[in-house]
This record gives sequence, structure tokens and C-alpha cells, in this order.
Amino acid sequence: MKAIYQSKILKFYRDHKRMPTITEVMALFKFKSRSSAFYVTQQLVKDGLLQKDGLGKLVPTGKIHELKLVGRIRAGFASPAEDELADTITVGEYLIRDKDASYLLQVEGDSMMDAGIIEGDMVIFEKSSDYKPGDIVVALIEDGYTIKYLRKKDSKFYLEAANENYPTIHPKEGQIIGLVTGTFRKYKK
Repeated sequence: MKAIYQSKILKFYRDHKRMPTITEVMALFKFKSRSSAFYVTQQLVKDGLLQKDGLGKLVPTGKIHELKLVGRIRAGFASPAEDELADTITVGEYLIRDKDASYLLQVEGDSMMDAGIIEGDMVIFEKSSDYKPGDIVVALIEDGYTIKYLRKKDSKFYLEAANENYPTIHPKEGQIIGLVTGTFRKYKK
């Protein structure tokens, strides 16, 4: 029964981009009393699927977005398919190292296309000083923010695009804001 409650609340969340109120939970499950709706939400909070914010409103935890990890797949020659469940993980757990220091940016332009980062992709960057030459970074330069490879020649740092149509950037001023830790894109909306 919990699975039904979880799936309906998750569908509500996806449809409305927010969690339901207790009144909406009553309507969703055709409960006649608020106490029944409250009980269901408390069970989902107890199971770690939901939590309450400072105002008492329901908010999802990362656990509500768990996906089944069913194994590995080759990108080269085909291999026998595996149908057994390997584990469950949340996409956020997999992509985000430090939730409090991580942010999303949507990519504009094609300067990083040879690194597999194209316009419309979402990149996760972590505010950090833990970067080194070869990493993809978010940098603030004279013209604004950019995403590029961090490179070093002799003792000088510079920024390099992953597209030969773009020049390297040797900023006069600037700073590295953070390190790109992941990217993702939707193929179908």
C-alpha cells in the first residue's frame, strides 16, 4: 500500500512541481478525514521519502527520486542483457559530491561540445578551490562567467575551449568559481 501512496504523491509532485497539502492528500486518496491524510504523510516522512520544512510543508527528500540501477551496459560490442536489480540510487547522490556547495547552470553555446557538453545541457558545479589543470571549471573573467578547461603552461593558468573554433582565454582578471562535477541532458521532453 505504501508503494501506491508513494507513486501517487510522486505523480502529484511531477505534475504540479510541488508537494501536496494535507487537503490535497485527502482528495488524492479519497480520504474522508484529515487524520488519515496526516497518517499517510507521517508514514512517508518516517520512511524518509518526505520531510517537513520549517513551515511544516511537505518537501521531497532525495530518496523519492531513487531509480533502480539494473547493471552495466557496454557502449561497444553488445553483451547479454541483465534483468536483475543491482541497487537503487538517487541521481542526486550519484552526481552531487557536496550538496551545500553545488549549483546547476544551463549551458549556452558550443564552446565545450568536444568535451560532450552541448547547448541546453545542465552542468553541476561545485564552489571549490579543489581544481587542477585539466579540470572543467566555471570561471569569472572580464566578459562574465564561462565554462572551460583549466590549463597551465609554465606557471601561467589559462582557459581552453573544447571546440577548435574558439581561442584560448588568457584572462587579465578573473577567478575560478568552481569545478564542474557532472552534466546531464534530456533527450525527450
